[in-house]
Amino acid sequence: MTTKSDFGRSSLLAEQYQREMEPIAAALQEESQEERDERLSLVEHSWSLSCSCFHAQLETSDQLIYTSLVALRP
Repeated sequence: MTTKSDFGRSSLLAEQYQREMEPIAAALQEESQEERDERLSLVEHSWSLSCSCFHAQLETSDQLIYTSLVALRP
């Protein structure tokens, strides 16, 4: 059941979000095409590095789990 305080909290969160997004939106509008291309290039480069790190962590986790399972065998 939704209460009046839930609507009030939701409204306050929406207002706070709007206030915090205004400077970001203004900065993005002032950004030149060259700056936008550079930012997207950085995101693209960091994405591949993030994926590599994530996969490396998964492999390490898988190895730790396998080692633990082998150690638990009687």
